[in-house]
Amino acid sequence: MRHLHTGRKLGVAPHHRKALLRNLTLALIEREAIQTTPARAKEIRWFADRVVTLAKRGDVHGRRHIVKLLGSTETKVPGQNRIRTAVDRIYTLLVPRFKDRPGGYTQIFRLAPRRAGDNAEMCLMRYLPDENEKKGGAKDKGAKAKAKPEKKADKKIEAAAGKPGKVKEKAAPQDKVEDKKGAKPKKKEKEG
Repeated sequence: MRHLHTGRKLGVAPHHRKALLRNLTLALIEREAIQTTPARAKEIRWFADRVVTLAKRGDVHGRRHIVKLLGSTETKVPGQNRIRTAVDRIYTLLVPRFKDRPGGYTQIFRLAPRRAGDNAEMCLMRYLPDENEKKGGAKDKGAKAKAKPEKKADKKIEAAAGKPGKVKEKAAPQDKVEDKKGAKPKKKEKEG
């Protein structure tokens, strides 16, 4: 029996599994959406949510825990560090987005096409999008539809009260407009 052994083995050695989870979490933070297998997505969900929860604390200890979870990946280019840029991204983009949310920062969508090599089931994992960035949603359309009649009613009230506001007068029809020489434009005769 496997008592007190939580988590999926993912078919790899323990040190390989730890590196795999770190790399997938880092890729999720950098790109905000990745394609992977459902088993891996369910495993990195804990890492991805934990990173945001630690960052929401806002203290140095939380930042150090994030670095410990993600590891220290240094590049050969001096001054560049993937972990440092990922932590900055967490604090600038993800923490403000989830400041009022108590948990559950990720989504997993199963995809219909399977992986070409081994026919493995695939899924898309991403951080939840920002509520303000959603475009074309049903909620936004309803809010816009309700807002338009109110604005028209406000203009009518202002006009009745003697406050013209930004109401423009209608333009004169084209037939009555004279051209520069003072003559009216000629109407075209119908050919028949």
